[in-house]
Amino acid sequence: MSKYTFRNATDEERKNGIPTSYGDWIYDNPSNEQFALFFGKVRTLFGVNDSISDDWENMYHYLITAEDENGNKLYFLIYGGRPAIGVPYSGELTPDYKQAKTELLELIENTLPADYVWEGCYYDIPVNVKYAIKNGVVYTSESPAECEEDYE
Repeated sequence: MSKYTFRNATDEERKNGIPTSYGDWIYDNPSNEQFALFFGKVRTLFGVNDSISDDWENMYHYLITAEDENGNKLYFLIYGGRPAIGVPYSGELTPDYKQAKTELLELIENTLPADYVWEGCYYDIPVNVKYAIKNGVVYTSESPAECEEDYE
């Protein structure tokens, strides 16, 4: 049984400037399919927000509040392209943060992905990238960069 419930941070919580400086990649050597599925699952759980970008390295940012039954709150930043979860960091992660992070990852992994289409550019290479999910089926593609002109 989960100790925490997870939700998008409120505007008030965002205004307080929750520091999230430590991030762990979710996958060691992720495939494009894993990127696409992870983002689809996050969208199912937390919706679409105004942080979504066409820059692959900054695809999205979700400030998430984890709250236990006593009203204690912990904060996470879920971000992509290469999916990662950041937490406020000052030394070692506390046991509460470790547990909440584990629960959040389990929740995401056990969620069905939302249907979506995302197109953008990975400017470092540069390459155009497209991720899509339709009825749980993942489609990904990369093509020579038309976005190269924007990269300077």
